[in-house]
Amino acid sequence: SLECYEEWSEETKYFRGQVTGTPGCPSFPLSQWTLLLEGRAVDLEKVLSGHYSTSIDPKQSQPLGKGFEITLSQPVATHKIKTYGDWSVATDLWVEALTFIMPWKEGELRGYKRYISGFFVDVHHTLHSRIIDFDKACRLKIEGQKYLRFDSIGEFRHLEITHLSSLGMVAYSELQQLPFLSFTGERSSGKGQGAGKKSTRTDTSSRGEPCHNWNRGACDKSTAECLRFHVCSRCRGGHKRSDCPMAKVSK
Repeated sequence: SLECYEEWSEETKYFRGQVTGTPGCPSFPLSQWTLLLEGRAVDLEKVLSGHYSTSIDPKQSQPLGKGFEITLSQPVATHKIKTYGDWSVATDLWVEALTFIMPWKEGELRGYKRYISGFFVDVHHTLHSRIIDFDKACRLKIEGQKYLRFDSIGEFRHLEITHLSSLGMVAYSELQQLPFLSFTGERSSGKGQGAGKKSTRTDTSSRGEPCHNWNRGACDKSTAECLRFHVCSRCRGGHKRSDCPMAKVSK
């Protein structure tokens, strides 16, 4: 693989023309073919947008030699990767394109997709964006260290902690950036200009703090209503303090 990337990177346009002019070549955005041939991480959102695109930019053409050229679509990334379905479709297109130029990598790439797909099954759907970012981080790691294989799962463990663990930097940063919570309600009484208007109360003193009542099982508010976070007061994981694995280890 390394030898292929070195050769293709020297004359990317030439080899891109050879690939896209080969019968059976899968449909793939021109810019992303360039990234594949250079051993770089593709943009799955552009891949997905290209898959659904019905327009062609006439400025994007590829010479084939002997006076022939083909015009290829160059889509703008209008389809965002937000769900497992989006990610799965785009990943299958990427795998198909990469195995077209490197057929020996099919098993490796299929194994990688199974690895990432497992997280979508185990993690709540509201946090699937973290898995999508984790996948990006893994592919960027391979881009920077081309000697690694996509099924070298052990190489991604530290990225798992960073992006998916409740102790990771990504989860911690998201928790700190949650917006202020406010409540509105109509006044029960009053006359004059202020009567009937909604009053707003915003409590910033407890922002970022775990809810101790929730940890004791005594909070009667939902996650959206409570001013404090419904997370473990010890490690900020998605469990109560009594169930914290860190507490059990320290005993």
